[in-house]
Amino acid sequence: MLSKDVTLSSGVTALALLILLQYILAASSVRSKRFSRIISSDPTLLFFKGDFLHAALMKERVTEAEVRSVLRSQNVYALDDVYAVVMESNGQFSVVKKGSLTDPNSPLFNVKKLPV
Repeated sequence: MLSKDVTLSSGVTALALLILLQYILAASSVRSKRFSRIISSDPTLLFFKGDFLHAALMKERVTEAEVRSVLRSQNVYALDDVYAVVMESNGQFSVVKKGSLTDPNSPLFNVKKLPV
């Protein structure tokens, strides 16, 4: 134990409450689209066709340096090789390379506010 002031029963109660709350939120999200929209976010486009989308970066509190770091981790070293960078609803980044757009089913189909 890390603290002698917290009893085992208090810790178990807190853990059980967190698990119950997670279950209630997940079940409500599955049953109600309106509730799902409230607690979930849509994927956000941060970089598109060679340009950083600064309004989206500010809204999501992400810097250009962080996006560039993600690109390096995906073995992308030139911005010209990237079609889009998307921040997913779980906080992870997806990199869509230009060569991957030959597929008729674009991976960007559910990204809101996609510039034309």
